[in-house]
Amino acid sequence: SIQVYGWRRVMASDAQRKFTELCQLKYKEQAVWFLNGFWGDGVDSATCNRVWELIRKFVELDLLGADRKGENGNELDQFWSAKFLEDMDTAMPSIQRKEAFRAIDHDNNGKMSTIEYLVWKFKKGVEETVNAPQGDNTAAIKKAQQALDAVLAQMSDCESKLDQQKEAKAANEKAVAELQAAEDSLAAAEAELAAAVQELESQQKAYNDKISTLDATSKNTALSQVQRSKAANELAQLKGEDPLPLRRSKITQEAALRKVQKQKKATEEARLQTEAKGQLLQKAIAELENAYSELESKMQEAQQQLEAIKNKPGGGKGALWWMQRELFEVDKRLPTSKQKFNHREPFSYNP
Repeated sequence: SIQVYGWRRVMASDAQRKFTELCQLKYKEQAVWFLNGFWGDGVDSATCNRVWELIRKFVELDLLGADRKGENGNELDQFWSAKFLEDMDTAMPSIQRKEAFRAIDHDNNGKMSTIEYLVWKFKKGVEETVNAPQGDNTAAIKKAQQALDAVLAQMSDCESKLDQQKEAKAANEKAVAELQAAEDSLAAAEAELAAAVQELESQQKAYNDKISTLDATSKNTALSQVQRSKAANELAQLKGEDPLPLRRSKITQEAALRKVQKQKKATEEARLQTEAKGQLLQKAIAELENAYSELESKMQEAQQQLEAIKNKPGGGKGALWWMQRELFEVDKRLPTSKQKFNHREPFSYNP
């Protein structure tokens, strides 16, 4: 939340102490102090957009440093300050950046805070900065900030649930694909079984036909005794053991049957998994939609509070602009169908 100090005139001897305190605020809080205090005096909506980008750069570089405080940080060390000036003040030669850093570093701690940079960038003085008016509507701004904090927390919840929904969707798609693969394997196994049964029936018919032929031959009195005896011997041998093609067909058919039975079980398991994953997906979708609905309600509440502050005199325009921009950025992260702002145009807001 945005912290503010009561506006009071301080003597020059106290200015540096108060300025050092401001340097300890978070990046955003330092920026809001500056924007509040100098609104209309070199600061307007366009300036705020520039400062917004500056704060993003402060946070980005802070996360690359040793402490990695990010948004909770307040200053960059000399190395990352030099990188900041290199990236954000590209027209400045290297030697001038070193001179600029010495001028920026008011408290001589070898680091650069947001407000130190802004004072230097906009050619403001330390004393006028610490005495810069913050408005007499700080209670309303604090309340609006709390509403916005609720929005940001709800947005985090939405994004968490969106990740869960994506994971559930991926798991469901995987389950559907596995079910399809199982059904394809079952169909292939059943086709193999059908072919094996057909081959077995063919071999069995050939065997039965051979048995009938030999049996008839062995009993045919029109034939010689030798012929009948030969047929009888062959018949006995044939009845004693199935021929190799028939034995092989039986083995193949039995293996194909076992494969079908196994694949049917796997397919049923895959079907149950698909149903379970589908239910989880529907639950995740419903939870996400509920979270989006709650977010919309919280955003409306925050917007109403900002509009109420805007419609009453009291200052704090930098804080008001910043919170409106944060709402804009939250809205940008929503699916296009749920966005309320026009994100095809640059952000513009005049509190």
